[in-house]
Amino acid sequence: MGDLLDVRVSPELGLLITCASLVIATIAQRVVGMGFGIIMAPVVAIVAGPLAAVLVVNIFAALACALMVPSLWRDIDWRRWCWLTPFAAIAGAAGLLVARTSDADVLRVGVGTAAILSVIVSVRFARADHVIDGPAVRAGSGAAIGFLNSLVALGAPAITVYSMLSRWSGPSFSATMQPFWVVVSLVTLAQRQVIAPGGAPAWPWWGWVAAAVATIVGTLAAEPVARRIPPRVARLGVIVLSLASGIAVTGVGIAGLLA
Repeated sequence: MGDLLDVRVSPELGLLITCASLVIATIAQRVVGMGFGIIMAPVVAIVAGPLAAVLVVNIFAALACALMVPSLWRDIDWRRWCWLTPFAAIAGAAGLLVARTSDADVLRVGVGTAAILSVIVSVRFARADHVIDGPAVRAGSGAAIGFLNSLVALGAPAITVYSMLSRWSGPSFSATMQPFWVVVSLVTLAQRQVIAPGGAPAWPWWGWVAAAVATIVGTLAAEPVARRIPPRVARLGVIVLSLASGIAVTGVGIAGLLA
């Protein structure tokens, strides 16, 4: 099993694959408000290693989301942002501390399974007329997102659960997620560099420039795509990406336990 997961890619090919993935991930991030890390983390982990994935994903997630903020400014729900973001940033540190002292694969299986079930339950709940929201729910949701994102890189399902319970969707959701992920990505990057510094991919200086250009291209391409995606399709995309991330994390954990 370990040999099957041991994939070696040259730095040049890895850079090319990363740039192509950056364009796709940036478009997904703009359309549904999430998905950047779900797409990028496995790709970079395979072509450059897990430590490089943490560095690359957080740097370019922050860049991509920051580039989107100006065009989405009028749709951002700053009241929700102010509740979700600080609690996510604080809880992220707790997630890292737990991750350092726990078996990573056991965590992946447990959290991944719980995430899948929580998304399924929240989707069924959303069919009812109840709405659960407010400062306490927002603070708790932000903390859950930050904690799980740092623990096993699985913040997406927690976002989906909150959006379903609160009936928060449409342009406001995707817009607010951009400044949210700017802060969470930068905080996670800083925390990771303190706890596990290094791990940068073996790219030349122009490789970083190429990756930045790919992110900009994805941002520009995302605008016309987002305008053509109906809200119901975008909402379905959120659910699908959340379930996919839960399944992927659970699968990686099972593979690690069997290795």
